Amino acid sequence: MRSHDQRATTPVTSTRAAYPSRGRLFSIAGAIALSAALGACSVSYPISGGTDEITTGSVDASRPAAAPKDAVVSSPLAPPPGAAAPQTSQARPVAYAPAAQKPVEDPAITPSDWAYARGALSLAMGADAVNASVPWANPDTGAYGSFSATASATSDNGATCRAFAASHSGGGREQRLEGTACRTAAGYWEAVALKATASRTL
Repeated sequence: MRSHDQRATTPVTSTRAAYPSRGRLFSIAGAIALSAALGACSVSYPISGGTDEITTGSVDASRPAAAPKDAVVSSPLAPPPGAAAPQTSQARPVAYAPAAQKPVEDPAITPSDWAYARGALSLAMGADAVNASVPWANPDTGAYGSFSATASATSDNGATCRAFAASHSGGGREQRLEGTACRTAAGYWEAVALKATASRTL
């Protein structure tokens, strides 16, 4: 056991010198607060006399952030170099409008042919079957042809009508025809519409 004199002579080591004083720490904290308040500034302050530095700073709020490179900030007034400007459609003048398609040819059935063809038309329209062909011929002109109903009879505004197909050969050509016939008050069928759909030279 140590004596009282030995304990009294034992040196006492203080750790206070190893750390900065309280006043020095307050000075460092004040410098950091001042740097944050000023903004866009950098303050370096040595600690414990060494070479280490504390760098602080802030972003200037008054400066706008830069837009990304791919962000569109305004609409272009002209196409980029090398690009063609969009073409706007313009109304074409009437002179360039496509011509209306004309029928192949007008029906070549003459009034003389109708004197023989009308009977065949009435028989074909009165038949119950569809596509039943009824032929006719004109001995005076040598023309000939046929009629056949292509649909059942329908009632239109009180009139009974039926669509038909026909053929006509005469005058060196052959025609394919189609039309509509309606039954008159007298009871026979009369063609009310007729047009040529095809024609060829014999």
